[in-house]
Amino acid sequence: MGYFRYKLIEPTGRISSGIINLPYEDEMSASFHLERDNGTLVYVRKVGVIASFITGNIHLITRKKLTRTLQVEFLSNISMMLRSGITLTTAMKEAASGIDMPGFESDIDDVVTRIQGGATFSETADKYRHIFPKTIIPLIRIGEETGKLDQMLMEASEHIKRVEAILSDTKQALLYPSFVFITMGAGVIFWFYYVVPKIISLFEEMDVSLPLITRCLLSISSFLQGYFHLLLLGVVSIIFIFVIFYKGNQRVRWIADALLLKLPVFKTIISASNLAFITEYFSLLINAGIDIVQTMHILKDSIRNEIYREKLGDVIKGLTRSDTISDSFKNAVIFPSFVVRMINIGELSGTLDEQLKNIAINYRNKLSLLVATIGKMIEPAVLIIAGILFAIIIGGLFLPIYDLVSQVGGR
Repeated sequence: MGYFRYKLIEPTGRISSGIINLPYEDEMSASFHLERDNGTLVYVRKVGVIASFITGNIHLITRKKLTRTLQVEFLSNISMMLRSGITLTTAMKEAASGIDMPGFESDIDDVVTRIQGGATFSETADKYRHIFPKTIIPLIRIGEETGKLDQMLMEASEHIKRVEAILSDTKQALLYPSFVFITMGAGVIFWFYYVVPKIISLFEEMDVSLPLITRCLLSISSFLQGYFHLLLLGVVSIIFIFVIFYKGNQRVRWIADALLLKLPVFKTIISASNLAFITEYFSLLINAGIDIVQTMHILKDSIRNEIYREKLGDVIKGLTRSDTISDSFKNAVIFPSFVVRMINIGELSGTLDEQLKNIAINYRNKLSLLVATIGKMIEPAVLIIAGILFAIIIGGLFLPIYDLVSQVGGR
């Protein structure tokens, strides 16, 4: 592979020039490639090592990841054109022309160039993860080997569509509780920072004796007023540092994922989401003809949650000990007995892919139900917590008023 600076007169008379990434090392091969469509090459020069490095990194930084919705459209369009007899490279170019994203057609031109240079589609796709997610690379490879690329690409498209539905439902389910608790926290801070000081200063002007609970509220309010900016900076810094460590440190991710799986509502949502993804992808790979151990390795590399990644590693260890699939999942502990039983039925009856599809559908439905009912699940907890907090605040503010009224009544 190398970057070449070129200038070309196209058959239409238009002059094109720039820097292109080609699967060649010498200028002669690059010349033949650039003139393949009857264009007239003015010049071609291989770019130096430093310039190639800079160009390559700029391209990596600036290129955008293709959204799952566009991935679904792109792959299904290629599949349909392949079925109609169009060649892969032509199908890719035609499908790319319908995607409105800066730089996308240029990336597809690079993919086509690599394929025309002798690379396989799966090898090339693996280098363009922003277009082809790693979860579908094995399907592309199998499609090439079996001559069923159109079928595998359509299955990959449908898989991405189902994964997008799973992730969308997960985000919606997590959004409501997050929003509720953030709003509650903001409301409490507003009371302590703005409302409480004004009321308590009025009590102090009237020389009212403040009970213990009111003095505690005053202390919290004074602390917030004095250190609010430092607290805000500290919270932002902690979140920023956590995000950095979460992305770069596996141990931090494991601890965070483990904590989330212990929280009542979050545990249900995250478990349903991960189990839906695992069974969905497991079914797809088994149906495509990939062996169990390789499937587990692909699943382990694809799953984001570190706890489930670790448990899939335990499943792999069980399979290498010649344990059955259901026993391997059972010994991993985290997988529900329902999942283990269904896998066992699939093993015994030879319908493992169908049983896994049924499990995936079950958990997708569970996620959809969670999205619809999440408000009703959280509402009691919100009412109790908000009621206790504001009862304490209101009690602390009204006790001095009660004492003041009692003093005035006594006189």
